[in-house]
Amino acid sequence: MQLNNLTQGDYSLSQAYYQLSLPLDLSCRIPENDPVRLLSIFVDDMDLEDLYKTYSHNTWENRADPRRLLKILLYAYMNHIYSSRAIETACRRDINFMFLLEGRSAPTYSTISRFRTRHFGPCAQSIMAKTASFLCRIGAACYVKPSLHNLKHLRRELYQIKQKQGIVFVHGHGHHKSELQRIIEKVEAAVSKMKEYNHKIFLCAGRNSYSKTDHDATFMRLKEDAMLNGQLKPAYNIQHALDSDYIAWVSISPKPTDTTTLIPTLKEMQEHLGFKYKKAVADAGYESEENYLFLEQNDQLSFIKPSNYEISKTRKYRTDISRRENMQYNSETDSYTCKNGRKLTKQYERKVRSKTGYVSVKTIYQCDDCHDCPYKTKCIRGNNCKTPWEDRKKLLQVSKLFEKKRREDLERILSDEGCQLRLNRSIQAEGSFAVTKEDMAFRRYLCRGKKNVLAESILVAIACDLSKLNFKIQSKRCGRHLHPMTRAA
Repeated sequence: MQLNNLTQGDYSLSQAYYQLSLPLDLSCRIPENDPVRLLSIFVDDMDLEDLYKTYSHNTWENRADPRRLLKILLYAYMNHIYSSRAIETACRRDINFMFLLEGRSAPTYSTISRFRTRHFGPCAQSIMAKTASFLCRIGAACYVKPSLHNLKHLRRELYQIKQKQGIVFVHGHGHHKSELQRIIEKVEAAVSKMKEYNHKIFLCAGRNSYSKTDHDATFMRLKEDAMLNGQLKPAYNIQHALDSDYIAWVSISPKPTDTTTLIPTLKEMQEHLGFKYKKAVADAGYESEENYLFLEQNDQLSFIKPSNYEISKTRKYRTDISRRENMQYNSETDSYTCKNGRKLTKQYERKVRSKTGYVSVKTIYQCDDCHDCPYKTKCIRGNNCKTPWEDRKKLLQVSKLFEKKRREDLERILSDEGCQLRLNRSIQAEGSFAVTKEDMAFRRYLCRGKKNVLAESILVAIACDLSKLNFKIQSKRCGRHLHPMTRAA
């Protein structure tokens, strides 16, 4: 052993064998799924214009590259290394840090410290925003809802990285996929799934469900429930417009509620019949502000039963102090007075858009103080409010236009003419479905698709009308249009 050489500090002089010094390819010593590769790809693809602007006149060219320093700093924090001196030591000894340096010399601790405070600090928020945007684009985060456009854009960027780095994809058993290939496969699966979801949303067309065997049908709760568990079945919402016990028109809708079917039915009748009925009679399921306004603008009188008509006649409804109907309204001050004598004043107005696109205006009223009110427990309802009970105040949402139209309609249905029309609606409209289901024993459609179901419904309606006509001819009741009112003595 050459002991004299040990005291000189250069221990390489004591080695017996020497070889030519060549740059090592460290990438072959690092696993393909190592997070250091993901970090390198991520930072290489990042726009660091703000970071480079912190340097004056490209002074970094003679020093460590800011992009390379960012890689080192991020990887150090990923491995719980925070000290600048510890990071310098890791750059000299750790092969993963050497891989990030790309053959360059390790930066000093002072360089790392200056980079962290003087250069990374001013643009830290912008780099954080770019990181969050990247995570959202690949679907790893949910800050924003991913779209098909964003996924395709991300896929295109990933393929550009693949082409730039010359990565070859492998398949089959015995092959180890690269991290980039795994990410691209996940993005491809997300694009395929997003296309599938968009197709299903297109088939729903504003509905909450559709049948896989009949895309036009919607799952609805029917009266026929053999299992008595409220099961849903694919069905259509059939509308009958009657005149003198005859089915004058048939319309079909995939939506389970009747509220949105009145306007399309009346428009179809006017378009195909060439005339319009001056009076429209319907039950409570058709009441809405939009329907009231349409009938008024179409020069038709509405005889629609209010949805609260039956319950408003009960004692429980009339004694409920929480309801707006049981409070005193002052039109001059535009305020309500509760049972305790406190006023609910107007706060603001907000617009509400329905599923059909109709915009209604609701006025918000609020009580000034409900702190020590003895009726608070009976007046304020709801247990899911995040506001503490002692801070909660009474709120009212009132659609003034809707209430006005409801009052006008209520006056009409309470008149003698309105009572007779409501009676005949109950007999004729409900009777038409009873005849088709029970007398004609038609309870299942033999075809699929909205067009075919409508055609079959029209066949049933015409057959029902002919049977009704024959019955009226034989009983000599052809001239009777309305059933008379029978009043108790």
